[in-house]
Amino acid sequence: MLLDPTLMTAYIVVAATLAIAPGPDVMFVMANSLRYKAKGAIAATLGICTGTLVHSVAAAIGVSAVIAASPVAFELLRYGGAAYLLYLGIQSIRAFFKSKGLTDDQTPVEASSVVKVFKQGLITNLLNPKVIIFYIALLPQFVSIDLGRVGVQIVLLGFIHTSIGLIYLLIIGSLVGNAASWVTKTRFARYLDVLAGVFFVGLALRLALSGRE
Repeated sequence: MLLDPTLMTAYIVVAATLAIAPGPDVMFVMANSLRYKAKGAIAATLGICTGTLVHSVAAAIGVSAVIAASPVAFELLRYGGAAYLLYLGIQSIRAFFKSKGLTDDQTPVEASSVVKVFKQGLITNLLNPKVIIFYIALLPQFVSIDLGRVGVQIVLLGFIHTSIGLIYLLIIGSLVGNAASWVTKTRFARYLDVLAGVFFVGLALRLALSGRE
C-alpha cells in the first residue's frame, strides 16, 4: 500500500477545499479564458498543473524545504513572481492599444499564443512561494511514516492535488470561456485584453503584498 486510506481521504477533502478557494491560479485561468477562450483556459490550466507536479517532486527531494527555510530566497521568489505577473498585465493592456479595436473573432488564436500561455502558467506557479509552503507545511501532514517511501507518498499526494486542480480549473475556464465567446459578439469585446491585464496586475499586487502566512 502506497498511501494510508484514512489520511488520503482527509487529504482529498483538504486539497479539494483549497482548490476551489479563489486564488492566483483561478484568476490566471480566468484571465486567459477571457483572452483566448477555451484554448487559453486549457493551456493555462496545463501550465499551472505542470508547475504543481514540479513542486511535488521538488518537495520530495527537499529543494522546496530549503527555499521555504530561507527568508531571503522566499522573498526573492515572491517579488520575482509579482514582477512577472505585473509584466504580463502590462503586456496585456498594451495589446489592447495595439489591437485598434479588433475583436477576438478577427484575430484567431495562434498555436504560439497557446504555447506562450502554457509557459506563463508554468512560470507563475513555479514562482508562487505559497505553493511551496503548501507542499512543505501541509502536504507532509498526510504522509504515513509507517508505510515508508516518504518521497513517493509526497509525489502521489501531489498528483492527487494536481488532478483535483486540473478538473476544477478546466471547469472554471470553460465557464469563463463560454462567457467570453458571448462577449466577443458585443461592443465590449475589445476590452477583454484590458480586463485580463487588470487581473494580472491584481495578482501581482496580491502576491507582492502578501507575507509568509
